[in-house]
Amino acid sequence: MLYGLYFLTCLIENPTHCVMRVHHFEPDVSTPQHCMAVAQPQMARWQVGHERWRITRFRCGKPPRDDGTRI
Repeated sequence: MLYGLYFLTCLIENPTHCVMRVHHFEPDVSTPQHCMAVAQPQMARWQVGHERWRITRFRCGKPPRDDGTRI
């Protein structure tokens, strides 16, 4: 199974406005341990270019079953 990074971001000015982001790794990540090892640097790179947003939650795995409010 290939893992993706799913992280919930919320606007700093409006914390109730949140969007779930998805990142698929290249090369593919095939273990939970590998996903967690590369997830934090990936989110840090994303955060540098998106200063108006704050990452509130994240996980590695399959796509969530809901609209992104719960990870």
